[in-house]
Amino acid sequence: MLSAEDIVNKQFKMKREGYDPDDVDDFLDEVVRELRRIQIDNDGLNQKLLASESRVAELQRSGGSPLPSTPLPSAAESGTSSQLLQLARKLHDQHIQEGQTERDRIIEEGKNQVTRMLAEAELRQRNEINVLDQQRIAVEREIERLKQFEKDYRQQLRQHLEKQLADLEANASKS
Repeated sequence: MLSAEDIVNKQFKMKREGYDPDDVDDFLDEVVRELRRIQIDNDGLNQKLLASESRVAELQRSGGSPLPSTPLPSAAESGTSSQLLQLARKLHDQHIQEGQTERDRIIEEGKNQVTRMLAEAELRQRNEINVLDQQRIAVEREIERLKQFEKDYRQQLRQHLEKQLADLEANASKS
């Protein structure tokens, strides 16, 4: 297998008539970049294949078979690419569905939490209003009690002063 390093390290013999060495070097650099990108893509696909095979094995162990009674095909069998692609699509769709289900669950949980928080806030507000109403009623009663006390005190004071004045007049007329 040809590697990127093989291309980078390749030395060509120079002849009088031939290609421009700078053009050849530029093209080889482009080939190396593309070969490295392909190797990275290939590694990524191999990792995805391993993850998919692991997921298929897990599903088969748990009783769910992604492909009914069909064992995972080996890499050497014909049609493997399309079967793997089909399996990858199925796993992708399953992951998307699981993600959407989880999203919906989280949204519903959030809505429930908001509803619960609003209900608790309304209950606290009603309780605070009740406490304030009770305090207002108590203050109004105290005001009424103080008004009655003032009225009674003024009446008693008037009676006392009138009695004192009557006693003074009575003493003054005796003298």
